[in-house]
Amino acid sequence: MARLIIVLKPRGPAAGHELIPKLMPALQRLNAEFDHQGPSHLSGVMRVPPQGMVVQLFADVQPQADGPELDVVLMSSETMIKGAPQTLQALAALISLLPEHAGDLELIFRSDRDGPVPRQGSRPLAAQG
Repeated sequence: MARLIIVLKPRGPAAGHELIPKLMPALQRLNAEFDHQGPSHLSGVMRVPPQGMVVQLFADVQPQADGPELDVVLMSSETMIKGAPQTLQALAALISLLPEHAGDLELIFRSDRDGPVPRQGSRPLAAQG
């Protein structure tokens, strides 16, 4: 099962309940369908073209000493051994939309490059590339 994570941090002061609404425009551009949306949790699915493979989406606000972060997890039935190309495509599509549609959130971790779990002292990363 493929499981990819990104961690987003607000660029300025923000309350935890403000983070999911900041991400919503990017998710809406991807035609995500939502099962649940609350102040600190979001769950739903995205379909990856052209086959329409289902990718589960979870977003959770995590309190941190220096302010809240938003953990976004994409999961699918693809195997990581084969590289999970469609799940990676969904992750890349989401990341590419962040600057224009969720500009108040800064990408500080992405598991496809930084390893399976976020480390302490994460630093901002370029959104594309």
